[in-house]
Amino acid sequence: MILIIRKIALSAHHRFALADLFLLIFLAVAPLHRAAAQNDTVPSKPKREREWKLSDYLQIHGFVDTQYGHEWQRENAGALTQSDVIMLRRARFEFSGKFHPMLDFRLQADLAFTPRLLDAWLRVKFCKYAHLWIGQIKTPYTMDNFLTPLDLEFVELSQSVAALAGFVDVSGIPEYANGLEIGAMLSGTLADYERNGERIPILNYYAGIFGGAGINIRKDNLSKDFSARLDFYPFVKNFRLSGSVYYGNYPLFPERNAPRHRWSAGAEYSGKHWTARAEYLQGKTGVENQQFTFPEDSVYIVNTQGLYAFVGYWFYTGWGKKSAMTQRIRPLFRYDYFVRDRQIPSTTAHYFSFDLEWWPEEHVRVHLDYTLKRRAEYQKLGHALAAKVTVRF
Repeated sequence: MILIIRKIALSAHHRFALADLFLLIFLAVAPLHRAAAQNDTVPSKPKREREWKLSDYLQIHGFVDTQYGHEWQRENAGALTQSDVIMLRRARFEFSGKFHPMLDFRLQADLAFTPRLLDAWLRVKFCKYAHLWIGQIKTPYTMDNFLTPLDLEFVELSQSVAALAGFVDVSGIPEYANGLEIGAMLSGTLADYERNGERIPILNYYAGIFGGAGINIRKDNLSKDFSARLDFYPFVKNFRLSGSVYYGNYPLFPERNAPRHRWSAGAEYSGKHWTARAEYLQGKTGVENQQFTFPEDSVYIVNTQGLYAFVGYWFYTGWGKKSAMTQRIRPLFRYDYFVRDRQIPSTTAHYFSFDLEWWPEEHVRVHLDYTLKRRAEYQKLGHALAAKVTVRF
């Protein structure tokens, strides 16, 4: 009997001990539960919507080129011809932006000399395979043509690019300027691969139909022009191979069109330090033949060819240990071969250019350039010095 009473007492003692333990846990957890319940009942503050900014849709940029040039050439008769000029080479303003992630635009005008509209296009990005450009755009002929003056390595374009890509055209038509035409173009990436989380292109294309009459002009040209370029990146970082064509005609006379057919092939390497590019160009252009008086006999075909190759090396340095500003300096050398008309040997020229490009900071660029000119029409060598300061904003 005594043993039974003792067991009952012990079991009661354990029940009271467990009850005390549960009470302590409840007293500790209850305030936390009440706080959580209160937080659930208090409405959360609405997130503040992102403020609308004009800079998200429109950017304004521009740059000004001030240039000094001095050139001298000893003619065959012994006379010395010289030129010495200081000029405002460019004063460009650009409006660019996007209305939508799939829709962007660009408007660019040059106010130096005679003000004129340059780039004026709208682009629709359907997908990586197809971007549609409409307006006044750069034709996809040669690798140099898509570069802006801020990207070009030398003060002047190579002779062949200037003559065949529509800057100082072989045809002599002034409306062919800045490598621009009015039309529509498709571009995109046909193949790519992933490397370190980044999509690297393998094959890019550009192909368009253009009016063929030049920029800022409305002029009949029943036969529209075609231009295309293909860029291949052969799994070598910063290296590409490129080929392009331009096939068109222009109204030399009311009764007859003249051809403007060109093609090019080249390669480029652009790394952090070394930069190099080489390209061969060839074209056939119809021009007026002064020996004949009738339009059907007065078109003369000019066979033009050229080659340029350059190499440069970037040096990066700072202004001092306490300054966060950096500067870039790049010496360059270019060989530039050009034959305006292969049927006339005296139109052959070999140019050797030495250039020093300096960016003291990201908004200022300084160019110093010397070119040695060996032209078949002269017995003596020609010389050209150029200095250019660019300020961009």
